Amino acid sequence: MSARYKQQKLVTGEKMKELKDVRLDLNNYISAYYDRNRSCLEDYEFATVSGAMWKGSYSEQFKNKPKPEINKIYGSINRILGQKQRMEMNAKIISNSDEATDEGADLLQSRWRNDFQASDGNEALNNSDQEAFFSGFGAYKLVAKYEDEENPDSEKQYLCVEPIYSAASSVVFSPSVRKDKADSKQAWHIIRTSRKEVEEEFNTDVNSINAQIDWFDWDTDSEKDIYLAHYYEVIEKKITEYDFGGGYIITTGDGIKDSYGNKITRDDLNEIRDIREHKTTRRKVKYVEYALMSGDKFLTKPVKLPFKRVPVIPQYGYYQVINGIEYYCGEVRKRRDPQMFLNTYHSALMEIMAAPQVEKPEYTPEQIAKHAGQRSQADVDNAAFVMSDPILNTDGSIAHVGPIGTQKPPQVGTGLMAAGQQLGSDLLDMAGTGQTTLPSNASGDAVQQVNDRNDDAFQPLMQNSIAAIKTACEVWIDAAQKLYFSNQRSLRVQAVDGSYSQVTTLEYDTDDNGVYGPFKNNAKGRYTAQVKVGESYKSKKEAELETTLKMLQFADTNTPQGQMLLNQAIVSTTGEGGERSRKVANYQIMDSMIALGLDPEPKTEEEKQYVEQKVTQMQQAAQNQQPDAAMVMAQAEMLKGQADMLEQQNRQAEIQLQAGKVQADAQGKQVKQMSDDQYNFIKAQQDQQKIDNKAFDDQQKNAIKLTEVEVNAGLELNKQVSQNVAATNG
Repeated sequence: MSARYKQQKLVTGEKMKELKDVRLDLNNYISAYYDRNRSCLEDYEFATVSGAMWKGSYSEQFKNKPKPEINKIYGSINRILGQKQRMEMNAKIISNSDEATDEGADLLQSRWRNDFQASDGNEALNNSDQEAFFSGFGAYKLVAKYEDEENPDSEKQYLCVEPIYSAASSVVFSPSVRKDKADSKQAWHIIRTSRKEVEEEFNTDVNSINAQIDWFDWDTDSEKDIYLAHYYEVIEKKITEYDFGGGYIITTGDGIKDSYGNKITRDDLNEIRDIREHKTTRRKVKYVEYALMSGDKFLTKPVKLPFKRVPVIPQYGYYQVINGIEYYCGEVRKRRDPQMFLNTYHSALMEIMAAPQVEKPEYTPEQIAKHAGQRSQADVDNAAFVMSDPILNTDGSIAHVGPIGTQKPPQVGTGLMAAGQQLGSDLLDMAGTGQTTLPSNASGDAVQQVNDRNDDAFQPLMQNSIAAIKTACEVWIDAAQKLYFSNQRSLRVQAVDGSYSQVTTLEYDTDDNGVYGPFKNNAKGRYTAQVKVGESYKSKKEAELETTLKMLQFADTNTPQGQMLLNQAIVSTTGEGGERSRKVANYQIMDSMIALGLDPEPKTEEEKQYVEQKVTQMQQAAQNQQPDAAMVMAQAEMLKGQADMLEQQNRQAEIQLQAGKVQADAQGKQVKQMSDDQYNFIKAQQDQQKIDNKAFDDQQKNAIKLTEVEVNAGLELNKQVSQNVAATNG
């Protein structure tokens, strides 16, 4: 039965469905995907399980014949897997909204790296790749766990990545129009476990999941093993937000909390609403609820998870949607017929080889009647010759001497030989000629060529693996913002070089608007992930070390440039035991760049603090440093020039005073020739002119005296500095 992409209206309520509805949904969705998942499971068994290649009609047709398995598929697909595992699939988290920041993206990136490496992330990806490449469908999941399982605290959880084995027979999704199943409302992860342990843990009798459904041939021992299901369901709730300004928001509908993660009572909310202006916003939110179910009951109560979508990540091999129906397969599906062609070819060869490979002479009974005993022991005794009697005519004459014929061994026919040659050509063509990986010291251009390669025979497998990693990282981001950035807590983060450090989230600081709050080490806003093929950290370091060692051949280690290259070579080394030396060398490189006025580009908080401290020390040293002799002489020359300029200004002032006196005498002579009225008028003007001249004269003299004092003080200071310099040099 095929699953069509019909837009179905799935009821997503504010609580998990009843058990009977969940069981009915599971039956329906298993039936929808049964055919394709069954084919995927058979393909996986075909290539990996001994004897699986000869199941079905081949087993009947070759019932009494050799059944060899010349497994070309297994080695060929493992080669592709090896290339994939040597790649560095880097999930890069980037900001995707105005509220999101690059600092928040870097913090999420370092925590994602820590969660992935600290859990079974590598095992989950490798297993999913293997199942997707072989069968066409693999999966893994994200899980939120308590830091202390003995004392569970919902405020102290961490995220991890876990593998899902045999995904084709254990993972079921509700209908979805997206390949990554981001819009699925329900999902089941079916597991096989011990009946006795389950009944002891939950103190109840349980029935297996497959007691109600027609699923795969699990061969469950009802007395020992049962099948349970991890059940996930997306829940939607309507919430109300009260924005009181200044970044302070209270949310209701899923508990009452403020924007800082503090719990608020209903009375406190009403009181705040009465005394403060606010803006009300209503919206829907999604989260996932989880329960462990058996065939007849929920073994655990529904638990709210921090995810916004089902945390089961599907991965496909080759994926197409045709006429609204999704089809997927792996490499095995394309190679089953050539593989069985090869097996039957070798079966025929084995039959030929099983027959005697020597020619046998044919005799009449009368020829060997007397010599049968000798002939039966001829090979054992390594007889030099064997005897036979001639065939006689009726008159006693000899009619024939020697064997009457020869029995030859079976020969490989021309048709079988031609088939073998064609088979070899077909298998070579299907092996593909594309290359999916690159050397560790490849350049950035080579990395880009791999990213952009379109002619690779296996590139769809790689792209679907990349898409699954991207989906997993984006599912993780939503949960990480909920777990790690709702309340202040200390997180361990991992840098790109594998080193670890501690970061405290939601530290109080002032934002760009001058508001004081828990804004430092925050991850607000929307973020997304990008995944591309790149170099691993170790490969980059090896390439850097090789380049640095080549450059050291052209630089003396006693020079500043040689010292920097030597430190760079130390930093480029990898392995344990050299962390301290690499750290010291890194700081020495920063010192050299700061001294040259270059940006050292610190990456960690510790490096940033070191650079700030170093710059501050250099500034203080520059302020406290005494000037050298050359600087003192330059200052003295500057002061001397200032003194000459002041002397010239004094001369100009005296000339102006003399000109004023001459002008006054000339005006006195003219007064005598004027009338009394004119004389009095002019005299008044002269008196005012004298007052102005006297004020100007006093002002100029005071300026001259003040300048002389400053010049003398400067000369005295220069004299003292020169004496100090002389004493220091002596």
